[in-house]
Amino acid sequence: MLINNIATDSTSFSENILENGLSIYEVIRVFRGTPIFLKDNLLRLDNSLKKSNIHIDIQNLHLPDKLNRLIRLEHLEEGNIKYVLHFLNNQTNEYLYVIPHSYPSREAYQQGVNTITHEAVRVNPEVKYLNPELRATSDRLIKENNVYEVILVDNDGCVTEGSRSNIFFIQQNTLYTAPYTDVLPGTSRKRVFDICKTEKIEIVEKKIKLDTLSDYEAAFITGTSPLILPIRQINSISYKTSHPLLRRLMQLYFTLLERID
Repeated sequence: MLINNIATDSTSFSENILENGLSIYEVIRVFRGTPIFLKDNLLRLDNSLKKSNIHIDIQNLHLPDKLNRLIRLEHLEEGNIKYVLHFLNNQTNEYLYVIPHSYPSREAYQQGVNTITHEAVRVNPEVKYLNPELRATSDRLIKENNVYEVILVDNDGCVTEGSRSNIFFIQQNTLYTAPYTDVLPGTSRKRVFDICKTEKIEIVEKKIKLDTLSDYEAAFITGTSPLILPIRQINSISYKTSHPLLRRLMQLYFTLLERID
């Protein structure tokens, strides 16, 4: 791992030290030894810093160079790297390290995954910061209920996002998702918007009430690890994982990976 750009043995490192103060982070996916879609991560990191009133020019962080250095040190061909800026007691420390990853199986992409809802609000959702309490609760619920993801519901009874993903719904040939201001602006979420713009697929940002979920034909989540993954079930509501628009979006998304040298 790299701590303030110094190669360090990671065996004694614990993320617990990041729980005090403010930790703004990004998770970057590595594919064929290359950080993919890094531009989107840098844009979100810049947005997180600005929303937190932290005046750092991301160009001065030289993150692409540091990522490539870590990839060489770790001989990493595929996986996830976490980048953290930790602010505590007027000090800033920078951490860059490989984290465990779990990519969906081929069966999950074909048949979809099960999810459940949980009432929780992410404060300042536009900023990607460490939230140990929400992460611990979500991990516990995922394990106890044997599901892939926990879908968050706000105080108004509206579905916002997953604990570590964004969520979309399909009704006929239109996509629906929570407003930008209510969710973490995921890089994979942005990619779906870009695809829809190019392919002239209608996408609507709106408040989605929990009691209307059965009105939708299909649903999927997006994220660094799942990319774009069909949802088979939310609680007891089932969705069509073979929906033509969903399958078309998946094909278009995965085509982006095939273009990476």
